[in-house]
Amino acid sequence: MTDSPNIQSVRGFLDTQYTGDFETAFRDFAQPDFRWVVSTADSDDLRALIPWAGYEHKGKEGYIRLTNCLFSEFEPLEFNPSRYTDAGDTVFVEGRFVFRHRETAKIAVSDFISRFDMRDGLIAGGQFYENTAAVAEARRAE
Repeated sequence: MTDSPNIQSVRGFLDTQYTGDFETAFRDFAQPDFRWVVSTADSDDLRALIPWAGYEHKGKEGYIRLTNCLFSEFEPLEFNPSRYTDAGDTVFVEGRFVFRHRETAKIAVSDFISRFDMRDGLIAGGQFYENTAAVAEARRAE
């Protein structure tokens, strides 16, 4: 079975993002009014623990800030999407990641699920659900 056009866009976005080409990932696969949330929106407690989580990232500027913050702190050792589900105007991605914090050298391991809201074959927004406790712990200096 071949991937749907929506799944192809999400795969392309993730593949390009994880090569470090954030500009191309956004340009080729996201809507200009893109909105993204890591874990939950409007959480001061979460923002205090993970600076890119707890609020909505808006547009290209928000996406670039998010990816620069995340990948300047963490080195992805593994990012393994294992299942893509096309639900019409939404694509769900399930998987697992292993990241190493660049300063503490601690490892964050998490299963994840992402919701990608699709419009006209491009990503309009979504949300990434992860083990925020593992990410916050990896950031914490001893």
